[in-house]
Amino acid sequence: MMLPVPTEFLVVLLFFIDLFLIFLLFLFIRRVKRLQPGSAPVPGIDLSDIVAQTREEAKIVAREILAETSETIEPILEASKEAAIEFERLVQEKQALTRKLDQSLDSKIISINLLLSRANALYSQLENQHNSLLNTQPKGGTALFHKETDVLDQQQRIIDLYYQKIDIDTIAEKLSIPKGEVALVIDLKEKFIAMEKS
Repeated sequence: MMLPVPTEFLVVLLFFIDLFLIFLLFLFIRRVKRLQPGSAPVPGIDLSDIVAQTREEAKIVAREILAETSETIEPILEASKEAAIEFERLVQEKQALTRKLDQSLDSKIISINLLLSRANALYSQLENQHNSLLNTQPKGGTALFHKETDVLDQQQRIIDLYYQKIDIDTIAEKLSIPKGEVALVIDLKEKFIAMEKS
């Protein structure tokens, strides 16, 4: 890949090209003044030959300037084209990453909503069971039963037993709750832990 040409170099180059063109114009004006009426004609020189020769010299100089300019501008144009292609590639890459992040974020939001829905359903189910059990208990034992079957306390006991490497069936038997609820509490806890890590 070619290095970009500094702007200062281009400005200096254009300055010298302008000076050269001014110099050529100055030479042309001097020759025209010599050939004007009222000035002494130079013997042996035909005016049409001088004009033709001046034209040919101007064409040659113009071709040389155009060749030098195109040689200078060609790498600049090539570097600009490569920079534009690279910029386009980076923009497309950024758009792809943004789409991927959006999809990942949408997926996580859906997962969180699903987990919240499950947690709400579990909480409602546990609360309904708790209320039905409270209604079946005698009045004196209600406070003690309420304390032991507190939903959060029960969930914490499930998690503690699970971390003690006790299987789901045993936990369900020990706490007298359905295996599905135990599995759901453990599943929710593991998903919350996984979300905190990611």
